[in-house]
Parts: sequence; structure tokens; C-alpha cells
Amino acid sequence: MAYFYNAFFVIALAFFSSDAHSEDWVQSSDQGFGFTYLVPADTFVPAAGENKPSMYGFKSRDGDAKLMFSAWNNKEGRSPDGFKRWLLANTEGYDELTYRPRGRSWFVLSGYRNDNIYYEKVMFSCGGDVVNVFAMSYPERQRHRYDQMVERIEDHFRPGKGC
Repeated sequence: MAYFYNAFFVIALAFFSSDAHSEDWVQSSDQGFGFTYLVPADTFVPAAGENKPSMYGFKSRDGDAKLMFSAWNNKEGRSPDGFKRWLLANTEGYDELTYRPRGRSWFVLSGYRNDNIYYEKVMFSCGGDVVNVFAMSYPERQRHRYDQMVERIEDHFRPGKGC
């Protein structure tokens, strides 16, 4: 029994002392569409010229990683599957997909672009009228640092509830 508690303590210590948990995290929300997002402020700073209404761009302090949150009205009336098909057919960089889960109102596309890993989560809200996106790319050589950040950011990214 003592072995179990010691093993649990070591695992918990490793989990809570990791980079993603020692970061200074800032939660924000968009005034227009109401989505909320979380940014590791020790790592990412706002990207100059990237921010537009309901679009927030960030870059890592070393410039190697990028992070973006956005939302817009789904004027084309695409479903999540329809938007995913459109994205894959009309946008470059989705050749090396390694992860693509989906639900009724969301999907994720993740994989490799050259030496970078990308992760994109798209959620539809307001009965499909609003598209909410969280996207991040980072060097594969730094995946030990950024993979855990992606997980935490994804867990806290929420579409707006008010339509």
C-alpha cells in the first residue's frame, strides 16, 4: 500500500510541476461573440497586426510558436462536416493529418506542416450560426513544452453562449 501512495505522490508532483501548470495563465473573452480562451502569458504575447474584431493572435516570445482564437458568423450556413471538407479542399497544409476527432458541433484537425505541429479546434455555436476557432502551431522539437499547453488551452476554450 505504501508503494501505491509513493507512486501516486511522484506522478502528482510531476504533473503539477510541469511547464503548463507553472505558467501564468490569463483568461479572456471576446465581447462580440462571447467565446472565452486561456493564454499562457509567460510564453505568448499579442502578435502585432494580427488582431481584428473577434480575432486574437499571439506569438511565443521566441517567435517559433503561434496561437490564435477567432469567431465569425457562418453566413454560408456550412455544417461542421461541410466546413471541414471545405477547409481540407481549399486550404493548404493538411497533407499530414494525424488526429481528427469530431462531434456533432465540433472537429479537430492536427498534424504536421514541415517541422511544425499544428492543432486546430473548430466549434459551432448558436445553432450553427457562429464558427469558433482555436489554432496553435509550434516546432516539433519543442513538443514536450507545447503539447501540454495545447491540452490546457483546448480544455478551457469555450464558444459564446449568447447568440
